[in-house]
Amino acid sequence: MNKLILRPYQKEAVAATVSYFRKSSTPAVIVLPTGAGKSLVIAELAAIANFRVLVLTHVKELVQQNQQKFALYGLDSSIFSAGLKQKDNRAKVVFASIQSAVRNLDAFKQQYSLVIIDECHRVSDDNNSQYAKVINTLQAENPKLKVLGLTATPYRLDSGWIYQYHYHGYTRAEDARPFLHCIYELPLNYMIKNGYLTPPKVVDAAITHYDFSSLTANGNGNYNEREVNELLSRYPRVTQGILEQVKTLASVKPYRTGV
Repeated sequence: MNKLILRPYQKEAVAATVSYFRKSSTPAVIVLPTGAGKSLVIAELAAIANFRVLVLTHVKELVQQNQQKFALYGLDSSIFSAGLKQKDNRAKVVFASIQSAVRNLDAFKQQYSLVIIDECHRVSDDNNSQYAKVINTLQAENPKLKVLGLTATPYRLDSGWIYQYHYHGYTRAEDARPFLHCIYELPLNYMIKNGYLTPPKVVDAAITHYDFSSLTANGNGNYNEREVNELLSRYPRVTQGILEQVKTLASVKPYRTGV
Protein backbone atom coordinates (compact mmCIF):
# COMPACT_ATOMS: atom_id res chain seq x y z
CA MET A 1 0.00 0.00 0.00
CA ASN A 2 1.41 3.38 -1.02
CA LYS A 3 1.51 5.64 2.01
CA LEU A 4 0.69 9.33 1.81
CA ILE A 5 2.97 11.59 3.81
CA LEU A 6 0.78 13.42 6.29
CA ARG A 7 1.66 16.62 8.06
CA PRO A 8 1.93 16.47 11.87
CA TYR A 9 -1.49 18.03 12.46
CA GLN A 10 -3.09 15.66 9.95
CA LYS A 11 -1.64 12.72 11.85
CA GLU A 12 -3.00 14.23 15.08
CA ALA A 13 -6.47 14.54 13.55
CA VAL A 14 -6.38 10.89 12.48
CA ALA A 15 -5.13 9.74 15.88
CA ALA A 16 -7.83 11.77 17.66
CA THR A 17 -10.49 10.10 15.50
CA VAL A 18 -9.22 6.58 16.14
CA SER A 19 -8.97 7.22 19.88
CA TYR A 20 -12.45 8.72 20.08
CA PHE A 21 -14.27 6.01 18.14
CA ARG A 22 -12.60 3.26 20.11
CA LYS A 23 -14.56 4.55 23.11
CA SER A 24 -17.71 6.06 21.58
CA SER A 25 -20.17 5.77 18.71
CA THR A 26 -21.59 9.27 19.06
CA PRO A 27 -21.12 11.67 16.08
CA ALA A 28 -17.92 13.72 16.13
CA VAL A 29 -16.42 16.57 14.14
CA ILE A 30 -12.91 17.69 13.16
CA VAL A 31 -12.29 21.37 12.40
CA LEU A 32 -9.48 22.12 9.94
CA PRO A 33 -8.95 25.49 8.20
CA THR A 34 -9.32 25.79 4.44
CA GLY A 35 -6.04 24.64 2.92
CA ALA A 36 -5.25 22.21 5.75
CA GLY A 37 -5.83 19.16 3.56
CA LYS A 38 -9.07 17.58 4.79
CA SER A 39 -9.04 15.20 1.82
CA LEU A 40 -5.75 13.70 3.04
CA VAL A 41 -7.19 13.09 6.51
CA ILE A 42 -10.25 11.48 4.90
CA ALA A 43 -8.03 9.28 2.73
CA GLU A 44 -5.96 8.09 5.69
CA LEU A 45 -9.02 7.28 7.80
CA ALA A 46 -10.65 5.39 4.93
CA ALA A 47 -7.43 3.47 4.30
CA ILE A 48 -6.94 2.30 7.89
CA ALA A 49 -10.61 1.42 8.54
CA ASN A 50 -11.22 -2.29 9.06
CA PHE A 51 -14.68 -2.34 7.49
CA ARG A 52 -16.75 -0.47 4.90
CA VAL A 53 -16.58 3.33 4.69
CA LEU A 54 -18.93 5.82 3.03
CA VAL A 55 -17.58 9.30 2.28
CA LEU A 56 -20.31 11.87 1.62
CA THR A 57 -20.18 15.42 0.33
CA HIS A 58 -22.49 17.80 -1.50
CA VAL A 59 -20.74 18.50 -4.84
CA LYS A 60 -19.27 16.20 -7.45
CA GLU A 61 -15.94 18.08 -7.48
CA LEU A 62 -15.30 17.16 -3.83
CA VAL A 63 -16.46 13.59 -4.41
CA GLN A 64 -13.85 13.30 -7.14
CA GLN A 65 -11.12 15.11 -5.21
CA ASN A 66 -11.53 12.92 -2.14
CA GLN A 67 -11.53 9.76 -4.23
CA GLN A 68 -8.39 10.84 -6.09
CA LYS A 69 -6.49 11.37 -2.85
CA PHE A 70 -7.57 7.93 -1.62
CA ALA A 71 -6.49 6.39 -4.94
CA LEU A 72 -2.89 7.34 -4.08
CA TYR A 73 -2.94 4.44 -1.60
CA GLY A 74 -3.49 2.02 -4.45
CA LEU A 75 -6.61 0.68 -2.73
CA ASP A 76 -9.95 -0.13 -4.30
CA SER A 77 -12.76 2.42 -4.09
CA SER A 78 -15.88 3.36 -6.02
CA ILE A 79 -17.90 6.48 -6.80
CA PHE A 80 -21.65 6.87 -6.40
CA SER A 81 -22.52 10.19 -7.99
CA ALA A 82 -24.92 10.96 -10.82
CA GLY A 83 -22.94 14.11 -11.58
CA LEU A 84 -19.87 11.97 -12.29
CA LYS A 85 -21.96 9.44 -14.22
CA GLN A 86 -21.01 6.62 -11.85
CA LYS A 87 -23.23 4.72 -9.44
CA ASP A 88 -20.99 2.02 -8.05
CA ASN A 89 -21.16 1.00 -4.39
CA ARG A 90 -19.33 -2.31 -4.55
CA ALA A 91 -15.97 -1.27 -3.09
CA LYS A 92 -15.03 -1.24 0.59
CA VAL A 93 -14.72 2.56 0.39
CA VAL A 94 -17.46 4.46 -1.46
CA PHE A 95 -17.28 8.16 -2.32
CA ALA A 96 -20.79 9.52 -2.89
CA SER A 97 -22.71 12.73 -3.34
CA ILE A 98 -25.43 13.14 -0.74
CA GLN A 99 -27.99 13.85 -3.47
CA SER A 100 -27.34 10.56 -5.25
CA ALA A 101 -27.18 8.59 -2.00
CA VAL A 102 -30.50 9.87 -0.66
CA ARG A 103 -32.22 9.15 -3.99
CA ASN A 104 -30.94 5.55 -3.91
CA LEU A 105 -31.27 4.54 -0.26
CA ASP A 106 -31.85 0.89 -1.16
CA ALA A 107 -28.32 0.81 -2.59
CA PHE A 108 -26.96 1.62 0.88
CA LYS A 109 -28.83 -0.97 2.89
CA GLN A 110 -25.52 -2.60 3.68
CA GLN A 111 -23.35 -2.65 6.75
CA TYR A 112 -20.95 0.28 6.88
CA SER A 113 -18.74 0.93 9.90
CA LEU A 114 -17.91 4.59 9.25
CA VAL A 115 -19.52 7.54 7.51
CA ILE A 116 -17.30 10.56 6.81
CA ILE A 117 -19.06 13.80 5.87
CA ASP A 118 -16.94 16.43 4.15
CA GLU A 119 -18.12 20.06 4.53
CA CYS A 120 -20.27 18.83 7.41
CA HIS A 121 -21.46 22.32 8.39
CA ARG A 122 -24.15 21.64 5.79
CA VAL A 123 -25.64 18.98 8.06
CA SER A 124 -28.68 20.31 9.91
CA ASP A 125 -30.49 19.00 12.98
CA ASP A 126 -33.57 18.27 10.86
CA ASN A 127 -34.42 14.57 11.24
CA ASN A 128 -35.87 14.62 7.74
CA SER A 129 -32.79 16.09 6.04
CA GLN A 130 -30.87 14.30 3.30
CA TYR A 131 -27.98 13.45 5.60
CA ALA A 132 -30.32 12.20 8.33
CA LYS A 133 -32.09 9.88 5.88
CA VAL A 134 -28.83 8.32 4.72
CA ILE A 135 -27.44 7.95 8.25
CA ASN A 136 -30.70 6.43 9.52
CA THR A 137 -30.61 3.90 6.68
CA LEU A 138 -27.05 2.90 7.55
CA GLN A 139 -27.75 2.77 11.30
CA ALA A 140 -30.60 0.36 10.65
CA GLU A 141 -27.96 -2.03 9.31
CA ASN A 142 -25.33 -1.16 11.92
CA PRO A 143 -26.48 0.50 15.19
CA LYS A 144 -22.82 1.11 16.10
CA LEU A 145 -22.15 3.16 12.96
CA LYS A 146 -19.50 5.87 13.46
CA VAL A 147 -20.23 9.32 12.01
CA LEU A 148 -17.40 11.80 11.49
CA GLY A 149 -17.70 15.28 10.03
CA LEU A 150 -14.97 17.57 8.73
CA THR A 151 -15.32 21.31 8.19
CA ALA A 152 -13.50 24.62 8.32
CA THR A 153 -16.61 26.45 9.54
CA PRO A 154 -18.32 24.73 12.50
CA TYR A 155 -20.73 27.63 13.07
CA ARG A 156 -23.98 28.18 11.14
CA LEU A 157 -25.54 31.64 11.05
CA ASP A 158 -29.05 30.17 11.23
CA SER A 159 -28.54 27.75 14.11
CA GLY A 160 -25.14 28.31 15.76
CA TRP A 161 -22.48 25.69 16.51
CA ILE A 162 -22.84 22.31 14.82
CA TYR A 163 -21.51 20.44 17.88
CA GLN A 164 -22.21 20.54 21.62
CA TYR A 165 -18.93 19.85 23.39
CA HIS A 166 -15.32 20.74 22.65
CA TYR A 167 -12.43 18.50 23.63
CA HIS A 168 -10.85 21.41 25.53
CA GLY A 169 -13.70 21.07 27.99
CA TYR A 170 -16.19 23.82 27.17
CA THR A 171 -19.78 23.59 26.01
CA ARG A 172 -20.87 25.22 22.76
CA ALA A 173 -24.60 24.49 22.99
CA GLU A 174 -27.03 23.28 25.63
CA ASP A 175 -29.41 21.59 23.19
CA ALA A 176 -28.76 18.78 20.73
CA ARG A 177 -26.58 19.41 17.70
CA PRO A 178 -25.81 17.27 14.61
CA PHE A 179 -22.47 16.31 16.22
CA LEU A 180 -21.86 15.69 19.89
CA HIS A 181 -18.14 16.38 20.21
CA CYS A 182 -15.47 18.38 18.43
CA ILE A 183 -12.51 16.02 18.83
CA TYR A 184 -9.82 18.04 17.04
CA GLU A 185 -9.45 21.66 15.93
CA LEU A 186 -6.53 23.38 14.24
CA PRO A 187 -6.28 27.18 14.51
CA LEU A 188 -5.70 29.14 11.32
CA ASN A 189 -2.74 30.97 12.89
CA TYR A 190 -0.95 27.61 13.27
CA MET A 191 -1.10 27.15 9.50
CA ILE A 192 0.32 30.63 8.91
CA LYS A 193 2.95 30.47 11.66
CA ASN A 194 4.30 27.16 10.39
CA GLY A 195 4.45 28.23 6.75
CA TYR A 196 1.59 26.12 5.44
CA LEU A 197 -0.35 29.23 4.37
CA THR A 198 0.87 32.59 3.12
CA PRO A 199 0.33 35.38 5.69
CA PRO A 200 -2.63 37.57 4.77
CA LYS A 201 -1.77 40.97 3.34
CA VAL A 202 -4.06 43.99 3.56
CA VAL A 203 -4.20 46.03 0.36
CA ASP A 204 -5.97 49.25 -0.51
CA ALA A 205 -9.11 48.92 -2.59
CA ALA A 206 -8.94 50.15 -6.16
CA ILE A 207 -8.77 53.96 -6.22
CA THR A 208 -9.34 54.21 -9.95
CA HIS A 209 -13.04 54.05 -10.65
CA TYR A 210 -15.85 55.41 -12.75
CA ASP A 211 -17.95 58.32 -11.51
CA PHE A 212 -21.57 57.16 -11.69
CA SER A 213 -22.89 60.18 -9.83
CA SER A 214 -24.16 61.71 -13.09
CA LEU A 215 -26.42 58.70 -13.73
CA THR A 216 -29.97 58.43 -12.41
CA ALA A 217 -31.22 55.09 -11.11
CA ASN A 218 -34.71 53.85 -11.97
CA GLY A 219 -37.31 52.65 -9.49
CA ASN A 220 -35.61 49.28 -9.15
CA GLY A 221 -32.27 50.84 -8.24
CA ASN A 222 -30.72 49.99 -11.62
CA TYR A 223 -29.09 52.36 -14.09
CA ASN A 224 -30.21 52.79 -17.68
CA GLU A 225 -28.12 50.37 -19.72
CA ARG A 226 -27.61 52.81 -22.59
CA GLU A 227 -26.37 55.56 -20.26
CA VAL A 228 -23.97 53.15 -18.53
CA ASN A 229 -22.53 52.00 -21.86
CA GLU A 230 -22.05 55.62 -22.96
CA LEU A 231 -20.17 56.40 -19.74
CA LEU A 232 -17.91 53.37 -20.12
CA SER A 233 -17.12 54.19 -23.74
CA ARG A 234 -16.17 57.78 -22.87
CA TYR A 235 -13.50 56.73 -20.37
CA PRO A 236 -11.60 53.72 -21.76
CA ARG A 237 -8.47 54.62 -19.80
CA VAL A 238 -10.30 54.17 -16.52
CA THR A 239 -11.06 50.60 -17.55
CA GLN A 240 -7.40 50.08 -18.33
CA GLY A 241 -6.41 51.52 -14.96
CA ILE A 242 -8.77 49.19 -13.11
CA LEU A 243 -7.49 46.16 -14.99
CA GLU A 244 -3.87 47.07 -14.34
CA GLN A 245 -4.57 47.44 -10.63
CA VAL A 246 -6.34 44.07 -10.52
CA LYS A 247 -3.35 42.46 -12.26
CA THR A 248 -0.96 44.05 -9.74
CA LEU A 249 -2.98 42.85 -6.75
CA ALA A 250 -3.27 39.38 -8.29
CA SER A 251 0.49 39.04 -8.73
CA VAL A 252 1.06 38.03 -5.08
CA LYS A 253 2.24 34.48 -4.49
CA PRO A 254 -0.63 31.96 -4.24
CA TYR A 255 -1.52 30.30 -0.94
CA ARG A 256 0.02 26.97 -0.17
CA THR A 257 -2.60 24.35 0.54
CA GLY A 258 -2.59 20.89 2.01
CA VAL A 259 -4.62 19.40 -0.78
